[in-house]
Amino acid sequence: MVKVIDVDSLFDKYIEDFVYSNIGKVKPEEIENKIPELYVKFGDEKLKELDGKTPNTFYKDFSGEELLSCLETHLEKDVAISDFLCEAITSNPANEDALVNALNGDKSEEFILYIINMLADMESVKPAKRYLEFILWDYSENIRELATERLSTMAEQVKEEILSQFNEVDEVKKACLTDVIANCKKDDRVFDILIAEFAKHQENIPLYAAYLAKYGDDRALPFLLTAIEKEKLTYADFEELRFAIEALGGEYTKERDFSKDKTFKKIKLAPKSE
Repeated sequence: MVKVIDVDSLFDKYIEDFVYSNIGKVKPEEIENKIPELYVKFGDEKLKELDGKTPNTFYKDFSGEELLSCLETHLEKDVAISDFLCEAITSNPANEDALVNALNGDKSEEFILYIINMLADMESVKPAKRYLEFILWDYSENIRELATERLSTMAEQVKEEILSQFNEVDEVKKACLTDVIANCKKDDRVFDILIAEFAKHQENIPLYAAYLAKYGDDRALPFLLTAIEKEKLTYADFEELRFAIEALGGEYTKERDFSKDKTFKKIKLAPKSE
């Protein structure tokens, strides 16, 4: 069993000792600049609180399951989690499966967020199906948003499942799924969804225009060019539409008057120079 130790507080004491021993030798602002360097040195200091081991070596002999149990206990007892513990977990590729398995079961939100971020550090694609469950099932907004962010980097793995369930979920979940499939390879089914969602969500043009730009299919240009012609358009919406049009190889050069928009009075677009 891994001892739960507040390593960060040990580092604070290490800094205090350094300051005390360097009174009159080092200016306060110099101490602040030295903190990253001191943190590196601290990592190699043998400490009695760590059974004579260093922060860098204390966690090295434990399994991934033991380290994750320790991390969970840190959270339960509200003890700061040090970078040394996280590094010990993520630096060992053998711990990937333990991290993936830790996403199952009844876990706290904070613990799940830690696990997802550590799997991201390891560039793991193994939990794709679990991330989709975080979106489709009733998890917290924070978990759903982070799962969406991560799943966007492995969209092809879950594309078919998303397409099969897209029309069965609520609007909040649809928004997340749209974000994910905007990263898929070209597929008429994906394109149709992105266009339909863009047309349906004119209250959030910047977001849905950005999805079309990211997807990269120039068949979306007529829809974007139609949208940018609308009179009731904010400057922010206009700019995002123009960006999406240009990202897909199109162009919009008409003069537009935004004098009624508080964020911008007037913009005149000139044709691009050759």
